[in-house]
This record gives sequence, C-alpha cells and structure tokens, in this order.
Amino acid sequence: MPTQLQRFLLGYSGTSLATGLQVILLPWIALMIVDLPALQLGWIQASVLLPNLVFLLFGGALADRRDPALVSALACLGLALCHTALLLYFTFHVLNLSTLMVYGICLGVCSAFLQPARDNLVQRSARNRKGQATERGVQKTVTWMMLAQYGGQAVGMLLASRFDQWGLQHLLGVQIAVVLVASLLLFSLRQPQERQKAPEKRPHTLILDGLSQAWKHPVLRELTALMAFNGFVHIGVFLVVLPLLAEDYGRGAGYYATLQLAFIAGTVIATVTMLRRGQGQEPGRGILMCLLYSAALLIAISLGPTKFGLILLCLCWGAVAAASAGLGRGIVQLLAPADYRSRIISIYQFALFGSAALGALAAGVLSEVAAPLTTLLWAGILSLLAFALVALSGALRQVKISDSEV
Repeated sequence: MPTQLQRFLLGYSGTSLATGLQVILLPWIALMIVDLPALQLGWIQASVLLPNLVFLLFGGALADRRDPALVSALACLGLALCHTALLLYFTFHVLNLSTLMVYGICLGVCSAFLQPARDNLVQRSARNRKGQATERGVQKTVTWMMLAQYGGQAVGMLLASRFDQWGLQHLLGVQIAVVLVASLLLFSLRQPQERQKAPEKRPHTLILDGLSQAWKHPVLRELTALMAFNGFVHIGVFLVVLPLLAEDYGRGAGYYATLQLAFIAGTVIATVTMLRRGQGQEPGRGILMCLLYSAALLIAISLGPTKFGLILLCLCWGAVAAASAGLGRGIVQLLAPADYRSRIISIYQFALFGSAALGALAAGVLSEVAAPLTTLLWAGILSLLAFALVALSGALRQVKISDSEV
C-alpha cells in the first residue's frame, strides 16, 4: 500500500475513532449525567448536525479553493479545542443542557469543514505510480476509506463502553490526543498548488456553481435527494431512538455501546466484502436494494425484538447502511468534476447530515408524543414509499462503472 494512502487512512481512522467516542458519549452524557428527556436529547443530537445546514457548503467551497489537506488538519485542531473546552468545563462545573448545546454546535461547525476536505483527498490517495486513477481504483480507495472509518468508530465505541469504569475525563483525553495525531497525518498530505491567475470568486458564487453542476447531472440530483431522505428518516431515527431503546431495556451505557458496536460490526463486514468483491458495475441498483432492506429492518425493530434480537438487527442495519454509503460516495467521487469535487461532496453531505438534524428533532418529538417503536414503524413505511419512487425514476439504475481513468 502506498505511503500516501497509509497516511490518509490512518488520519481518517483517527478522526473516526474520535467520532465513535462522541457517538456514545454525547447522548449518554445527556441521558445519564444531565438527565434530559427524549425531546431535549433530540435537541442535543441536532445541535451537532444543524451547523451543516450553514457551514457545510462553505466548507466544500473552501476545500476547492485551498489545499483540502490543510483544511482537514485545521478542522481537526478545532475539534481538539472543542473536546478540551468540555473537559475543562466538566472538571470545574456541572454540565447542563446549554453547555452540551454549545459543545454540539462547535463540534458541528468543525465537522462541516472537515468532511468535504477530508473526502476530497480520496482522489489524491487513489493515484497509481503514473499519477492516474481508474474508476475501479477510486471505488477501492473509497472502500478502504470506509473500512478506516468504521474500524476507527468501532475502536472509539469500544473505548466508550468503558464509560462507567474510566469516566468522562479520561475518554475526553483520548479524543483530544487522537484528533491531534490525525491532524498531523492529514497535514502531511499537503501538495504545492499553482497560483490562480484569475481573481478568486466569492464563497457564495462558488457554492452556486457547485449547486448548478450537481443539478445538471440527473444521477447526482437523484442521489442527493435520496441521501436527504436517508438522513432525515434513517440517521435521525438512529441518533434518537436507539439510545431511548437502550434506556427502555434498562441495560445502561454498556448495552447502548453494544448496539452501536453491532451496527459498526455490520458496517465492517459489508465494507470488507466490498473490498474483496468490488462495488460492482451497477452501484445505483445496489443503493435501491439497500433502501428496501432498510425499510424491512426498521419495521422489524418496531415490532419490539428481544435484547439479543435487537443486537442482531443492528448488525444487519449497519451492513445495509455501509453498503449504501459506500456505493453512494463512490458514485459522487466518480461523477463529480475535479474542479467542483469538494463542493459536490459538501452538497451530498449537506443533504445527508443537514436533513439528519431535522430528522433527529422530528424523531425526538414523535418519540415523546407516541413511542420510539412507533417512530421506527413510520420510518420503515416511508422507506418503502421512497424505494418505489426512486425505482420508477430510473436515473440511479442506469449508472455503469468501467475501468477508465479519471
């Protein structure tokens, strides 16, 4: 494996490890330390995602105008500062809703600049010795990237499962250290950039240009709409309903971490399978089938499985989510023009995570009014309807992948 790809994957896995810790720590702090109800838990989860609605597109424009390796490294430094601030506050004060909201918003802002810049480094890492990248090579690099992501998250969640034994301060210290190392690794991927002869465009002009490019391509347009649906229905439900189910089952942070680890284990299994067999020549059809499988899994969980059954269903849910995400990100990497890649990546992620923030709020409200299992049932029904609509459109079903250079 080339050294540049190794540094990229190590840096990516480091940021993912910190995210894995965050996925467990933040909702568990809200539920167990601050003792927040379901609706306010939705606010906390949304606070991390809502900044994407404001800053993610600017992050993509910045990564297209500046070296994405530098932008990624600076965003990691911002995340380290966020974790350090929470550690210091927790040491001397009592945590409350307002503090967690501010912490979540700061994390969301830094992540909005990190995500498109970090993913733009895929093409740089996928090049062969001749400086070229094939479509198959880009797909394989995307799969490696996802394996680093899910593997890092799994390690982070394993560490977070020791919450009751280690305490919040030690885990925050691990987050800070890992993010700083990831910042150095991503910074090492910098490349000299040619000076632009034409005057630089304003950020809003760059964003509009990226939106125009994404809208012109039917596949990117349909894929972005589908990711917005996935974010609102699937991620929003996952962020809010899963910790509520763990609390209802009465098994504590360890069981919630087990559910998360089962989900991550499913993502790793699916990613390794794609790494060995490839993503196939028709990734759009795979995305459609993943949507159908997600609907079936959501409805199955809504029936109230046993504690062990819920773990198995989370494992399957993770495998389906990983396959869908890998196929979608591969399509974006291949179809997005090089000069607009970070912006189109940011639009893709804006649709996914921006809608996820709204979905978390909606899931919190519905779970407060009805019940978490009812929220899952409605999510499954909506997924079936979305599958029917996208299948009738046909743009994604027609995507073909070859071995040509990009």
